[in-house]
Amino acid sequence: MSSTSSTTAGRPEPKLHNGGIADRGHHELSEMGAQRKLPIEEDIMQLARLGEIGAIQKLFDSGKFDATYADEEGITPLHWAAIHNHYALCHFLIQSGANVNAKGGEAEATPVLWAAKRCYYYTVNLLLQHGADPLLTDDQGFNLLHSATLDGNVFQLVLLLHQDIPVDIPVDIPDANGHTSLMWAAYKGYPAVVDLLLRWGANVYARDDKGFTALHWALVKGSQPCIQKLIEYGSDRFAENNEGKTPAVTAQDMNTVDQWRRALSDSGFSSNGSPRYFPLSGLVKDRRTFLSRFFFFWPFLILLCALYILSRMVVYAAVPIALFIAWSLQWAAQQLLRWAPADMKHIHRTPYLAGVFAGTLFWVGVRWITRWLPWTYISNPFLNIFFAASYGLCAYFYFMTMLADPGYIPKSGSRQQQKATIDLLLSLRQFDEAHFCVFCMIRKPLRSKHCKRCNRCVAKEDHHCPWVNNCVAANNHRHFVLYVISMEVGILLMVKLVLAYLEVVPSPPISTPEASQCNILAPALCEILNKDPFSIVLAAWTSLQLVWVTMLLVVQLVQIARATTTYESMRGHLHSHGTADAITSFVTTGSTSPDGGQLTADAAAAGTAAEQKQAAKETLWQQWKRLLGLDTALTLMLHGSRGEEVGARQRQNPFTRGVWTNCTDFWRDGQPVFGRGKSGVAMLGGERVDYTKMYEAPPRIRRGRTRGTGGGGGRYEAVGGQDEEV
Repeated sequence: MSSTSSTTAGRPEPKLHNGGIADRGHHELSEMGAQRKLPIEEDIMQLARLGEIGAIQKLFDSGKFDATYADEEGITPLHWAAIHNHYALCHFLIQSGANVNAKGGEAEATPVLWAAKRCYYYTVNLLLQHGADPLLTDDQGFNLLHSATLDGNVFQLVLLLHQDIPVDIPVDIPDANGHTSLMWAAYKGYPAVVDLLLRWGANVYARDDKGFTALHWALVKGSQPCIQKLIEYGSDRFAENNEGKTPAVTAQDMNTVDQWRRALSDSGFSSNGSPRYFPLSGLVKDRRTFLSRFFFFWPFLILLCALYILSRMVVYAAVPIALFIAWSLQWAAQQLLRWAPADMKHIHRTPYLAGVFAGTLFWVGVRWITRWLPWTYISNPFLNIFFAASYGLCAYFYFMTMLADPGYIPKSGSRQQQKATIDLLLSLRQFDEAHFCVFCMIRKPLRSKHCKRCNRCVAKEDHHCPWVNNCVAANNHRHFVLYVISMEVGILLMVKLVLAYLEVVPSPPISTPEASQCNILAPALCEILNKDPFSIVLAAWTSLQLVWVTMLLVVQLVQIARATTTYESMRGHLHSHGTADAITSFVTTGSTSPDGGQLTADAAAAGTAAEQKQAAKETLWQQWKRLLGLDTALTLMLHGSRGEEVGARQRQNPFTRGVWTNCTDFWRDGQPVFGRGKSGVAMLGGERVDYTKMYEAPPRIRRGRTRGTGGGGGRYEAVGGQDEEV
């Protein structure tokens, strides 16, 4: 895809683009140093490289040089200042009359192109604000937009696309061979860049000089996320290039047929590119709503079938048959995912896990009303009352957590607002991943995080919980913890209630079918089991949830006492890559990934590909192992050996106010326990704060006697470092 490129079986052999600017610059600098005969205080190029404003000012005052000086290759001091990110020197040279659009070096590139190759956003913005032309090209016909695309630099692209001086940068401006930025992003395999350009309005139907569309070039690289994103935005699946090759033919030439077919399938098309017919289209108006409800209620049937089989058949036959029936029903449900939207193509991206809990809750309630309560309301009235209270609270807080707005941060209403936000962050030197979301195009408050599953930024994000099919964050975190507590208490009360029920319910007569003989259990245990095998199996299955529920409750209570969130705890371990860190995330999120989300195009591509590969390999046992919580026991054992690391991070946490105050802030935040409060509002150090608008960590007040004084009172305590953004 360059001026000298050729195509062999459709595969491009591009010439080295301006990614070599920085390397050439160092090479030219070394040659210049070898040939330099002037002392350094008289060598303006060396001084520009070092950022010596005072020395350069003296040279200007002496009349030996001025800001427009250029060497034999056209390189100016502004080029060296830009490539070494000397912001103040760049400003000085511009004010002194330097030509911001001077082309220099073998690449014939402007200073802004040199700065862009090193991702120096503030220097790039400075040059653009002082007249640098982003549409000027280098020796290969690449402008600033093409250069940022070739590097997969999402933030650089966001900065450029929001420029309006002197006019907006055309997103579809082609290079010398008719290749648009979207084509380059598709060819390089940068899904985050492709997504950004498409959201900005890039033309998916544009063709280069050889008739290739962006979809053709995506198939050359074989990046399934890029292919799928282009298909979702309406790319022509049957477009022919100048040689009459369609995307399908290009996929065959490039050996990317598998990626092509998976992308088509995930986008709702058959392997030949035609729309896939949804069998229930005549009855279903909203496919997403139908599938969400189906996957939520389907586990109700799976649990009923499995529990019934386990309670009615001999154990060595019941277990394999129950597993087979459960697997078959789950497999049948997964077939519907072929018609699901792109973001619901994996079963764990549906309300399936939430349905598993809701189904268990439902059948426990049905069994309690129909069997346990009638037999025990006289002998154990208070036990039934306490169980009913915990059951009701568990159900209430569960649905409140699931249905509540967790604390979504409003998106910008217009591109003018987005530009104002970007300009503000540039002025604050905070235009980076920690403070700006390239998906929502908003300034990220402290402790917020972009959730890929919700596709929104969430205030004070704790984690996205598949068990409630929602994020747990500022608005519903307390409801979530109350849900877990009431569930823990309810399970313990249920066990006691079932034991009391088995004491009073009579054994079935020997002549009845229910009085079957046991081949494994002792006669005494067999007699108890025959009293009500369904209740016993249901109680055993529900009791298994105590494993992950207890782990989850411990983790949550510890984090509340430390004034930290699950994601912040995980983020503290991102550089260690330990096994404990991956498993820690499972306790609350049901996933072993911290789900960071946004960043570079390469990271986005790698993450998506890894996720799809994992989903394809996941077995039924691995899926149900999530439900049983068998992995969580290792979490605290391995995490416990890191007490010093956790303590060090806690000392740097600007949001902690001591265990007592942290707990008081969480449990007495002024929001109603029953009902919904104001979005994002919580307590911090006894003061009400709004986490949807918190951009700076508030000062910490230490109560009590101040050192060096005789009286009591409070004082502001300096925070050791800025909060690690989530």
